[in-house]
Amino acid sequence: MNGEADATGTVEVALEHTARLMAQNPALALEQAQEILKVAPNHPVALLLLGRAQRGTGDLPAALRTFKGLADSQHRWAAAYFEWGQALGESGQHSEATAAVRRAVELKPDLPDAWRSLGDLLIIQGDAPGADLAYARQLQLSTRDPRLQGAAAALLENKIPDAEAALRTHLMKHPTDVAALRMLAEVASRLGRMSDAEQLLLRCLELAPSFNPARHNYALIPTAAIAPARRCAS
Repeated sequence: MNGEADATGTVEVALEHTARLMAQNPALALEQAQEILKVAPNHPVALLLLGRAQRGTGDLPAALRTFKGLADSQHRWAAAYFEWGQALGESGQHSEATAAVRRAVELKPDLPDAWRSLGDLLIIQGDAPGADLAYARQLQLSTRDPRLQGAAAALLENKIPDAEAALRTHLMKHPTDVAALRMLAEVASRLGRMSDAEQLLLRCLELAPSFNPARHNYALIPTAAIAPARRCAS
């Protein structure tokens, strides 16, 4: 019994290490995932990490095969469908990607990344009302998103440079996160960069027309502060 527990513990530690490697070195993460699967064949989390690493190293066909097999074998696991949808979208299979991501949010409705991804896919396919609803759902969940909580806390404490750095880093990875865009508009406004704030809020409303807090913020931007930019644009 102790031997089995030790083996399980070793696999779990290896999985955590592989997940940490993913952002910095997908190629090494790929090697690690492959090694784990030699010890624990068909381990669902190891397969999920394998697919992410394959996608991260540019081997999209392999990632698609891995995620499809995982979704087929773990048909109640939202993460498998979400990752499969991401890979399908990246390969240009937008209808199939939409179906996979919809399945993910059906299984686990509290996935802000999946709702944002669904909104992105619907925008690509010309379904603006559907995208608006998806982004609205992502907004509802954003208050619980730990990646934005730090930036929100920095804003509350008036640590504007910290908030701006955190938000820009987040938006580099997730440029259609309307909650983060609105928060960055708040940063720009506090720094007196009203034209930047206007553009960020316009982008929010382009993605999510029913995002009323962003519309309210936009209405409060002083006309005199943005008029020169508008004159130049015209």
